[in-house]
Amino acid sequence: MRRAKILATLGPSSSTQEQIEALITAGANAVRINMSHGTSEEHTATVKAARAAAANLNEPISILVDLSGPKIRTRSLEDKKPVLLETDEIFTLTTRDIVGNEKEVSTTFKELPESVKIGGTILLDDGSLELRVEDINDTDVICRVVSGGLLYESKGINLPNTQLPIPSLTDKDRVDLDWAMEQDIDYVALSFVRKAEDCREVKEIIKQKNKRRFGRALLVAKIEKAEAIENLDEIIDATDGLMVARGDLGVETSVELVPVYQKRIISSAIANDKFVITATQMLQSMIDNPRPTRAEASDVANAVWDGTDAVMLSAETAAGNYPVESVRTMAKIIDCAETLKASQLRKPIKFSQEPTGRTSQALCKAAAYCAKEMMTEKIAVFTESGLMARRLSAFRSGLQTYALTSSINARNQLAMIWGVRPFHHDTSDSTEKMLKVGEKTLLENGAVSDGETIVMMAGRLSGLGLSSSVVVWTIGEDVPRR
Repeated sequence: MRRAKILATLGPSSSTQEQIEALITAGANAVRINMSHGTSEEHTATVKAARAAAANLNEPISILVDLSGPKIRTRSLEDKKPVLLETDEIFTLTTRDIVGNEKEVSTTFKELPESVKIGGTILLDDGSLELRVEDINDTDVICRVVSGGLLYESKGINLPNTQLPIPSLTDKDRVDLDWAMEQDIDYVALSFVRKAEDCREVKEIIKQKNKRRFGRALLVAKIEKAEAIENLDEIIDATDGLMVARGDLGVETSVELVPVYQKRIISSAIANDKFVITATQMLQSMIDNPRPTRAEASDVANAVWDGTDAVMLSAETAAGNYPVESVRTMAKIIDCAETLKASQLRKPIKFSQEPTGRTSQALCKAAAYCAKEMMTEKIAVFTESGLMARRLSAFRSGLQTYALTSSINARNQLAMIWGVRPFHHDTSDSTEKMLKVGEKTLLENGAVSDGETIVMMAGRLSGLGLSSSVVVWTIGEDVPRR
């Protein structure tokens, strides 16, 4: 089983139930809904289609909603056609309500004139176009084109090394977050996080609007600003997981630093028991081509070797010509990357220098060492919220983790977590019955065979003596070894 998971963005090329089924069959474990595009009615239909597709295939699927954030964009152009910005010519960004052309274009960011300085750099369309500020008035920012090219409608505007006077959570994001919580999705991604407080505010809203009996939607902090890198440790403490959002990160900092930041973000997330997603341009050429470049294949493999929980496809599956082929190709790359010997992928489990005092941490370490001593590669964990399975995954021990849960929500959410294969099982009223139900579930899904010895463990379970336990279990026997 692949340990690293695949997150596929849905869009015009992949929004129907049939299309999503094809993505899941090809290897997708989770789907992303980008709130920067489309209407809430369209997104509601997409969520329904994703859940129907997963149910029809009897596969778990995680749903991630990506909030737009304060993305600064250009506005409309004449006849909706791209315009050519000539290098060394003057081009104006304005807050006036105009239809743009090759000389000027309006922006959604009304505070632009007061946020930039003469001599400063402005980047358009993920850095494809570069402007230098030459003059500023109340409504206009007059620029010299440093690197020209075609400018399309509604393209992003980046102001590198500039602290903007706007919140990470916009009014639109609040409406979209309310919608996402009504849909009971699994993950919420917050764009343009700059400090820990950005995460705490959204996390509190998620808790207040949570509809689940056990667990809740998990918050993903997108790291794409220089300020986020500076405040990374505090952000990790305040969030549930991270996304290495390499597109804007490369524009807001520098392209050459992105690989350095990627490794730092992934290793810091894992060290703090947080999941992490690596995103943007992983198989970019497959938007238009049926095969990736060699560099793209190496990029995906390196993210896998870094230990990322999931690798993400954006336009490749949302609007590309080869969405299913992109997922299938990514799955093959992951498979090949993970053919390294388990000993090479496995990281040694070390006790923290300072004890955390967390029961879940103690139990996971006990289970991992128990598996090593019993010479088994498999741990089955009973969980209601999914927390214990995520804690076990964060060790990156190379062990195969089977999550057994009576919660469909937890099963779906765990589909995106590294090395975890989640199964749904019926509830039980005693420890002995639960162990047998777990054994039956594993056998029916081909995860274990009769006579095989595995480690079974549990976190905090409601009303069962199995809570906070680790047992050695031989499949087919009646009594576990504690």
